[in-house]
Amino acid sequence: MTAAASIGVAQDSRAAGLRFLLVWIAPLALAAAVSFAPQILNDGDTFWHLATGRWMLQHGQVPAVDPFSYTYAGRPWVTHEWLSEALMALAWRFAGWSGVMLLTGLGIGATAALMARWLLRWLSPLSATATLVIGLACVAPSLLARPHILALPVLAAWTVALLEARRRGKAPSIWLLPLMILWANLHSSFIVGVGLAGALTLETALDLKVWRWRRVLAWAAFTVGALLAALVTPHGVDGLAFPLQVMNMKSLPAISEWRSPDFMKLEPVEIAVLAGLFALFYRGAKLTAVRAVMALLLVHMTFQHIRQEVLLGVMAPLLIAEPFGAALGPAPTEDQGWRLSRPQAALAAGLFAALVALRIATPERRADGPTAPITAMAHVPDALARQPVLNAYDFGGYLIFDGVKPYIDGRADMYGDDFIADHSQIMAASQSALDRAISQYGVRWAILQPGQPAVAALDRTPGWRRLYSDSYAVVLAKDGP
Repeated sequence: MTAAASIGVAQDSRAAGLRFLLVWIAPLALAAAVSFAPQILNDGDTFWHLATGRWMLQHGQVPAVDPFSYTYAGRPWVTHEWLSEALMALAWRFAGWSGVMLLTGLGIGATAALMARWLLRWLSPLSATATLVIGLACVAPSLLARPHILALPVLAAWTVALLEARRRGKAPSIWLLPLMILWANLHSSFIVGVGLAGALTLETALDLKVWRWRRVLAWAAFTVGALLAALVTPHGVDGLAFPLQVMNMKSLPAISEWRSPDFMKLEPVEIAVLAGLFALFYRGAKLTAVRAVMALLLVHMTFQHIRQEVLLGVMAPLLIAEPFGAALGPAPTEDQGWRLSRPQAALAAGLFAALVALRIATPERRADGPTAPITAMAHVPDALARQPVLNAYDFGGYLIFDGVKPYIDGRADMYGDDFIADHSQIMAASQSALDRAISQYGVRWAILQPGQPAVAALDRTPGWRRLYSDSYAVVLAKDGP
């Protein structure tokens, strides 16, 4: 073998090793870190998602009306995340909280692997790593044991498949449409996938250099097919309209994840946007008009609502990878797929098996927290717990999980703007709103967060007394009839 050939073999071996690290080992390491991070359980909605999954496993159907609260019992409810909730409940049944955490870790690990593979199509390992880290930093604030994490691998796979179809100058295969069906039953973010198909259809129509009317019609047909596939859910048209209805709710600013980012301090999303702009400007990357608009729209959505950072973190790196890679220089080697050498496959399989076994073998026990008033609820007598309760918004999920019917919980879309606004007035100690709620619903006890003004208001109200209080929750009870 000549010296040049030896150098070439060494370079190929090094490139294969770096690719293995970025596409396989790094995602497994990320999955392991997330699977053992207690912080991913710090969200009250996790509780009612699990309770919904348990209900479906017990009853063998998807609920069409509210089976949990006493204020909205029997009213219509679009269970748009039903498949994710069923998967979470199965994980919980199999391995408790450890199973739920493992499922979440595997979801984000799979997303990282799909992103890394696409980035390496266009970028050097160093540039791909930096882009992946910046993208995942945007996902980090929303890295919670909730259905949207389970939908992220589908989001990444769908985006990559559509971008690859554009690269090849062909319409996406109709065999991709079952992925949309899966997505629509996992999480309402599927509407973004339909929008992406429509945007790339427009890009195809505007591509005058290689314009073909058959290609434009094929893309348009695929977009219509994606829209129809999104209807294949237990809710049909209501499920398709659901994400648009939520976005138009006036009470969204009352919910932390629907607020705008705080730019008074440096946040990951600001670093990501600035880094992306610097890289694109410095290297002179050229995006098509449609992709530039898509990237700006993702930034706009993120600036509106914190929860949209997830979309920016996953989609933006995938959208800009090809033009950014072209600006940096010659593209790396052709896509290697998911192929591994036997030693690499054995190592990856061993690490995956070790992660699953270790996580399942390590019990995860819940403790008191801002959304988990475990000790406080242990001090509530069973007879009282069956009576109507006035609860903090963040405690509603735990009450459902604990078998208690709440006044309100994280399903803001079901309760609607008026009820959310009225509850905000109650928690702010509006005496008229508080008295009306207690009278209308026959409230017999309350479990609130210590800093809420409603606690002081009930302390001053004759006939109310404290049963228990700690740093996370205050329990009060109403004496007499």
